[in-house]
Amino acid sequence: MTITFMIGILLLLWVIWDLFSGSVWLHREFRRAQEPFAYWSTLLLWLAVAVSCFFWEL
Repeated sequence: MTITFMIGILLLLWVIWDLFSGSVWLHREFRRAQEPFAYWSTLLLWLAVAVSCFFWEL
């Protein structure tokens, strides 16, 4: 198991946690109820980073 694979798993768990908590972080906190577009955009960004960890190996 490579380090990027483990980072990908941790980031996926973080994305799942953010789905349940309703807030996500980039340079500041975005809440789903207050800023839905920023929330979903940031969540998709973190999801893309997590998925890319399974394709790129160090």
